[in-house]
Amino acid sequence: MKVYNSLTFKKEELKTLEPGKVKMYVCGVTVYGSPHLGHAKSAVAFDLIHRYLKYKGYEVNIVKNYTDIDDKIIKASQENNIDFRTLSNQYIEEYEEIMQLLNVEKDTHNPRATDVMDLIIKFTQELISKGNAYERNGSVYFSVQSFPKYNTILQRVKENLKESEEEDYVTDQDTAFGEDKLDVRDFALWKKMKEGEPFWESPWGKGRPGWHIECSVMILNFLGQTIDIHGGGQDLKFPHHRNEIAQSESYSGNIFAKYFLHNGYVNVNNEKMSKSLGNFFTVADIAKNYDPMVIRWYLISSHYRSSNNYNSDSLEPAKKTYNRLLNTIKKVNDEEFTDTKSKQLDNLIEKIGDAKTKIIEAMDDDFDTPVALAELLTLFREINKALLQDNLKINRVFKDRFYDLINFSESIFGIFPFLKSSSKPFSTESANEKDNLIKNLINLIIELRVKLREKKIYDVSDIIRDRLKVLGIDLEDKKVQ
Repeated sequence: MKVYNSLTFKKEELKTLEPGKVKMYVCGVTVYGSPHLGHAKSAVAFDLIHRYLKYKGYEVNIVKNYTDIDDKIIKASQENNIDFRTLSNQYIEEYEEIMQLLNVEKDTHNPRATDVMDLIIKFTQELISKGNAYERNGSVYFSVQSFPKYNTILQRVKENLKESEEEDYVTDQDTAFGEDKLDVRDFALWKKMKEGEPFWESPWGKGRPGWHIECSVMILNFLGQTIDIHGGGQDLKFPHHRNEIAQSESYSGNIFAKYFLHNGYVNVNNEKMSKSLGNFFTVADIAKNYDPMVIRWYLISSHYRSSNNYNSDSLEPAKKTYNRLLNTIKKVNDEEFTDTKSKQLDNLIEKIGDAKTKIIEAMDDDFDTPVALAELLTLFREINKALLQDNLKINRVFKDRFYDLINFSESIFGIFPFLKSSSKPFSTESANEKDNLIKNLINLIIELRVKLREKKIYDVSDIIRDRLKVLGIDLEDKKVQ
């Protein structure tokens, strides 16, 4: 199978360091707000890659971090007058619940930056001793001049430094342009404490880590000096991933990662969806109107390296398509099978096998989900036509092959989570039945909360309210008389 390597700008045959095993790291979220659709794009993209590698027989050790201390987290905690740990814990819990809704499989490890603080300090000390870093006024900077190939890795279209690009080099530091640093390109490994901010003791005084070093340290700690795949959003190529390479290869003297894979954005009006631009839509808000699997289908219907353009109507086509898939599954479930045989049925059984082969071929080509899903949809249309228009009678062989395909599709695409409770999808409901069931369950929960509040059991009532809010359901409590 081939993957597109951002280091070489081309597709390459995947050859792992150890046959049959993959060491993979994905840059996770900075936990200062609710996860939005852009976060979901990255999470689902690398979940898809994780799933397919497992299907191909690889033992995957995947690590995805949480950045639980940085400028944005500190600012948000101060604005909300709560401890930064409380804030980050709250959003980590919410993120994990959203990942469960989106059927994202658990990673091998999910370390936090604050978990590896001692290792960060030791890593920084080693870079200083090697001559790759220096201390100035309580902060420590990586010396880009000490890493000669810095400007040749993960290149941008324009590489000459201009004043308009100055911000790229200083966003992760607390100094003005040129102050303290020996070179404008140098970046912070350790940042001296500012008044009122969280800090850790270090040989250079009180402070906290820079942006890039936590990922290098986590990779070294959980995966080793060299990994197979490093993933993240396209916006992380520079400066984040370039800086990771520089500091890690300076530390170990070995290649940092064989392959860099980068997912595309979710765009709103041709601009990247992000909290900083204020143009984001949380997954919880979107899930008020759409099944989480519709959201997942929407995200994987574009190639992981491509961007999704989002507006208020973007998910409607995905909803219709996904509901057609569910209704086809229900139709096959409801069909009685007989010992019938026919040329049309034999051809349809053969097409199921052909579709699976073509899906694998597409996924082997840098996880090409648009082509793979098109094959699945084409097959489902033919099955629908055969059952509904031609009144084709099916046999056990057809059903078994069909179930095999559905289970295969869940294993790599993650779009049929109901299969986890049954080896065959006999319990699937139509989309309308499912919507009605969800509404009835929500009404039941709301009635339960009313009873709890009438009995003044507010703590349990508040827990239910807060959990529903995470799922996108806001309840307004009125004073109980």
